[in-house]
Amino acid sequence: MARIKSIDTTPEIKLRKAIWKLGIRGYRIHLNSLIGKPDLVFTKKKVAIFVDGDFWHGYNWKNKGIIPKRGYWQKKITRNIERREVVKAQLKQKGWKVVELWEHDIKKDAMSQAKKIKCIINP
Repeated sequence: MARIKSIDTTPEIKLRKAIWKLGIRGYRIHLNSLIGKPDLVFTKKKVAIFVDGDFWHGYNWKNKGIIPKRGYWQKKITRNIERREVVKAQLKQKGWKVVELWEHDIKKDAMSQAKKIKCIINP
């Protein structure tokens, strides 16, 4: 697991490139001072963006029948899902807008995901 990146993943970089092309600036990456360490943070707008890996955050894993066979992985992914919900609730309670983007959506069309962000930060 040491070789698996948790920051600057391919979907994160792809999303940041799309955001840059749209002229969006003023965000921070992996802000340690904010709970959950969001992947992108617009501090002035109070918007926290999480880029969730499909496997690691359990995207549709039960319905797709790709539940890991080992108990360790089932527990880890279940805990990731639970932790994500707690972090979202805590951020929202503090007045933050939380945006979750999935790896598969960014891989399919990063620009459309970047446009969603643009609409959120510039309503």
